[in-house]
Amino acid sequence: MWSAAYHEAVLDLGEEVEGVILKGENIETLLRNLERASDEAVGDSIFWRGVRRLQTPLKNFKLALDLASPLASIQPAASTAVGIVSCVTAIAIGICGAEDSFKSGIISVLERIPIIDDCDTLGQKVDTENGIHRALVPVYKDLLNFYVAAHHILTSDAFRLALICEKLRDRLPKIVEDFVTHAGLLRDTIQTATSLLVADIQKLLQDNKSKLSMDGRSRLGNRTDVPRVQKLLGVDKDEQRSKFHADLRDLRASDACEWIISDFKFREWYDSPSSKQLILFGYMGCGKTVVTAHVIEELIRQSEHQFPHPFICYHYCLKNERGTALYVFSSLILQLLDQQRRLKVEFDKWYERTREAGRLDPAQSSVDLGKFISACVESLDRELFIVIDALDECDSGSQNEILALLGSLSKQTQRFKVFISSRPQNGIEDLLPEATAIRWSPSRQRDAKIVKHRVQKSLSGLSANVQLLVTERLSEMARGSAIWVKLTIDLIYTRRIKAMGPMRNFLEHTPSPAELWKLYAELFNKQTGGDPDNEELVTNALEVLAVARRDLSMLELAWAMALRDSSTTVSTVEGLKDYVDSERVLSLLQPFLFQLDFEEVQKRQVRLVHASLTELVQLAAPSGWSQSQNPAKDSDINKRSTQQRMLRLEAALLCTCVKYLLLDEIDQIDLLSEEQEGIITFEALPGFGAYDDSFDVAQDPDSAWVGQGLDNEQDAKNNYYDPAERGFGGFYVYASCFWVDHFTMSDPDHLPDMVDIVKLCSASSERRLKNWIRQKYRPDCTITPQFMDNYLHDPLTVVSLHGPETTLKRLLQDDAISLRGKEFLSGTVEEATQRIIYEGDLSRLIIFFHDARVGPQIRHIGTFHRMMIRWAQQSEKQLRPWASCFDLVFNICDDVLVNEKQGNELLCLAARCGCLPVVERLFEAAARNPALRDEILREVRRDVRPPDYHQSVGEAVRYDSVDVLRYLLDQEGIEGHLRHRDSKGYNVLHWAAFCCNPEVISLLISVFPEGVNESNDDGTQPLHLVVFNRHPQRLEAAVILLTEGHADVEKGSMEEPSSWDDPLRMAARYGDLEMCRVLVEVGGANPRRVLKFEDGSPRLMDSTDFPEMAPQVLETLCSLAGIAS
Repeated sequence: MWSAAYHEAVLDLGEEVEGVILKGENIETLLRNLERASDEAVGDSIFWRGVRRLQTPLKNFKLALDLASPLASIQPAASTAVGIVSCVTAIAIGICGAEDSFKSGIISVLERIPIIDDCDTLGQKVDTENGIHRALVPVYKDLLNFYVAAHHILTSDAFRLALICEKLRDRLPKIVEDFVTHAGLLRDTIQTATSLLVADIQKLLQDNKSKLSMDGRSRLGNRTDVPRVQKLLGVDKDEQRSKFHADLRDLRASDACEWIISDFKFREWYDSPSSKQLILFGYMGCGKTVVTAHVIEELIRQSEHQFPHPFICYHYCLKNERGTALYVFSSLILQLLDQQRRLKVEFDKWYERTREAGRLDPAQSSVDLGKFISACVESLDRELFIVIDALDECDSGSQNEILALLGSLSKQTQRFKVFISSRPQNGIEDLLPEATAIRWSPSRQRDAKIVKHRVQKSLSGLSANVQLLVTERLSEMARGSAIWVKLTIDLIYTRRIKAMGPMRNFLEHTPSPAELWKLYAELFNKQTGGDPDNEELVTNALEVLAVARRDLSMLELAWAMALRDSSTTVSTVEGLKDYVDSERVLSLLQPFLFQLDFEEVQKRQVRLVHASLTELVQLAAPSGWSQSQNPAKDSDINKRSTQQRMLRLEAALLCTCVKYLLLDEIDQIDLLSEEQEGIITFEALPGFGAYDDSFDVAQDPDSAWVGQGLDNEQDAKNNYYDPAERGFGGFYVYASCFWVDHFTMSDPDHLPDMVDIVKLCSASSERRLKNWIRQKYRPDCTITPQFMDNYLHDPLTVVSLHGPETTLKRLLQDDAISLRGKEFLSGTVEEATQRIIYEGDLSRLIIFFHDARVGPQIRHIGTFHRMMIRWAQQSEKQLRPWASCFDLVFNICDDVLVNEKQGNELLCLAARCGCLPVVERLFEAAARNPALRDEILREVRRDVRPPDYHQSVGEAVRYDSVDVLRYLLDQEGIEGHLRHRDSKGYNVLHWAAFCCNPEVISLLISVFPEGVNESNDDGTQPLHLVVFNRHPQRLEAAVILLTEGHADVEKGSMEEPSSWDDPLRMAARYGDLEMCRVLVEVGGANPRRVLKFEDGSPRLMDSTDFPEMAPQVLETLCSLAGIAS
């Protein structure tokens, strides 16, 4: 929008203005000319004088250039929409510095410049009538006039300041006056457009509300809703991100992070006018995350001084759900929508459009969210910074997906800057080959700054001499390990060491950074004091946090610990409550936890202090940390035991979740109230929540939401529910949402009893099953579900999708469990099979096929068809595992194909799906089995609906499966399928004409030339269908039919006039000039047969479908016929 308005303004003002701006005069040169004319002291920059004079009246004006920063530049180009704003800003400040009398006018200009930035808030899609564009053009004209006037004056022969000021007084006041007027009109236009948009959305919402009954409205009452986009993508993501960033700000020694800003590679990345990626590599514990937080702070600070304001999105990855591509993309979208309001409406439209296309919830698909991010970024008309910290914390699949998206956007868009921090990994550089890398290296000076900051913050009670001793000794030993510095100082604080002697002794025996595990061991021993109960509690808590899928709240952790206590024997939530001791849990764990806000016991903020602790817990039990040997080295020797420990930790947390969900109240109380059920019905209406002004989280991390963004308790009541208030206790949310995730990753030998799994998922325990499923859809406890899935749940479907394979086998082979029992749905086997096929988990599908109870139920054409449909949707890499599944069809099910006469139908469906592996296997099996060969080559009309389905060759043609078609045509005995006609008389060439694939048409003509001129029941031939088609390849298809197939262009009649369905007459009616030429020049059609003569003048036989085309059609036909039109 800016560029279009700017270029129109330049064109309107003429060549003189264009000539001035294209000179590319350096702003510094213009200001220097003004400097030389000034009588004031040399060395006192007029620009800085202007900044000082404007500082008080413009203290909130953030567009003024900040020369104190190493990132700022004062050399913008006036030949761009962005550059002209910066040029005028710089010149205006300089003029004010040269002469104080201009201050009032300059303030009027600078105060109104930010309105230009607001034009992009709504964007071109909203500005359908170009009102904003028309209002923006005169604003740019005024800026250009200001620049040109100042340029003429400052490059003239005026050599005294008084003369320059006199000329400026003659020219600038009128320009300033015009600018103020036009800027005001632009502001009013933007406000009007915004109001109209909001009014349209509100009307849409009101229309939806009117669909509810009066009774429903009275129950729901008046309320302010959390915007729908937050409910879909996660209401707490912004809060968690901002809180984490704010915590890092408190921890950070800013002066120890300045090196990154001064680094040449960073400066080059930041100043680049094009897209660029920068990666900071550093080893675990060196402080990468803190440095990344400093980069984010600097980017935010610099954005306040730029026009247009860049967008900045950032994310801190952790080894839980925050390290998944889905979570990262959701977080980035929320930030983009917050900074670009029009995208909220675009998101709502995209969401509805994508969901209605028949897919699963797009907000739960990282692939779909990635596509939306791409569309958003490509539509932005400004610089965008994406900062991702600790990418190495993501699983490999998410890493690849994130880097693929960032790499693609870097190639497709301009001014797209990516900053990533990570431990050294070759894969990251391979996926971003054009990225610049900064490799962290230790610095004694930097370590000293970090140590000094931590000592002053945590050990301020020590005497100055002891503080100096600690600072000097730790600075010597740190070797770049920021986490070692923190843990050592925390240990000093915990031991309450204050005297010089004990401190000196402690420092002499402190483990080095290379022995970080010993520090954790000392903390463990100090906190537990050798007490077995304390050791059990701390161990349980550390192990839970090491594999938890997200941060826990203090209450969640306390309830989980109460349930894991070996002395706890309860069966009710109410009974468990008496064992919850959050104060004890937190007092024992505090040194192992990241910063906590103890006033927010329900906030999800409890996580281990550092990734090094997480990995240590995953390697070995805390009780073994005190051993002389490094647990990490043990893991290198025996990786299998380490992996087994991880599986056991997952299984232990799974058992805790299952045990909790089996408490009595979970099957006795409904999770949602009747009123909340009404709210769900209301908010499910289409278009609800498309645009909501309450979704305006400020970019400043200090402005993070409090209480999940709710203004008051009534909003909380209307938008959220609290399971604890309903009697479900403090661990219910986590257990419901993540037990299936732990189920997937658990050690099969340490799982809960199968009886408990069946009970938890039992279709007969309707309330328990319904409750945990409903909570799973609402991970943030919003009344409106955050996502949904479309499959039914019972023990078989849950175990099939989420349990280890050995568990699935146990369930199927357990004769004591009847799949026809009340615990299972009536269609459980079919439902589970469909979900397994959709997920592409082929090893489980093989288990189903081989199972004696389940196998016979799924060995039918419906299952095979679903397999082929899913195969056709897979990428090339995903296709390889399907071979073993397709082999099953013939190794186990060949009798079904013959005895139940399903072989021919399977061949046709395989041809339709383009599934060559199944087609090949069918004919290979048929070569060994004559009965199967007779079955697949039956030439019959298929007993399916709709009745226009074809035989195998026709299906391959209709769905453009060229490889399958070539294979089929090479098979002996395929002639019946080749010459088959459907219920309406269409042969294979008719269907080829519909698709207009020249390769297919040529291939069919070579083996079935007589089909070219065959007519269907309505007398239509393939050439008619090509003429009727608007396919881009229709002309090439027609040429092949005419030249290779000798299609009858006159339909066997040379009489004049032609018949209504004559191909040339059809092309003339459709206004298809190119097709008319092909039919005459290639096919030999007689153009006179479609003309008539009235009063000696040629006329078309029929009126054209598009009347405006009639003269051109007549002229073309007359030209082809050699007749003057």
